[in-house]
Amino acid sequence: MSATQRQARGLARLEVILDAGDAVIQRRASTELSLQEVAAEAGLPVASVYHYFQGSQALLLALAQRYMQGFEALAESPVKAAKIGSWMDLLRLHAERSLAFYRAHPVAMRLLLGPESGWQIRAADLAANRRIGAIQYRRLRSFFHVAESETLERAFTTSVTIGDAVWALGFAEEGDVSAARAEESLRARLAYLRLYLGEIIEKRETPGAEA
Repeated sequence: MSATQRQARGLARLEVILDAGDAVIQRRASTELSLQEVAAEAGLPVASVYHYFQGSQALLLALAQRYMQGFEALAESPVKAAKIGSWMDLLRLHAERSLAFYRAHPVAMRLLLGPESGWQIRAADLAANRRIGAIQYRRLRSFFHVAESETLERAFTTSVTIGDAVWALGFAEEGDVSAARAEESLRARLAYLRLYLGEIIEKRETPGAEA
């Protein structure tokens, strides 16, 4: 077996382990789990799971990071120019996609928005927010005439974290993320970014994100 084949096999097994961890969490009221439970769910020897993770917190972090990558992929996914009339439409589209993602992945809500996530997950989530904010800032500039600005890019990052705080509040109060709470999160982001962007920005004739 070549090194490339071994690497592919290792990555495939890692995905099996993460899927098993996700399945274990879905069946219980908390995110607590043991590597023994995950191994049994995955149909693997416990030693195989320990080869990838030294403990359950490391596995939870990896699972949370996989969901963070999913949100980054949402931010990068194509946008049709015909659907974007104002800069606010870009954020609304992302909010709609995010709500659908949480609906499809309830464990993501518990890991990213719930009170049980540890400091490592929170730190990784803040780093992911910085990347998502940068992606959204670049997309804004590809659709609208906006001068390059580090301050505005930081504002986008901050707005992502503001929106997440509203999502988390909804999860804490309702154990879920409702469409109404998602709308509140969007309004919070828009209100903050209006301080930097105003209401109306001229749209480019050929938006770069149209592809």
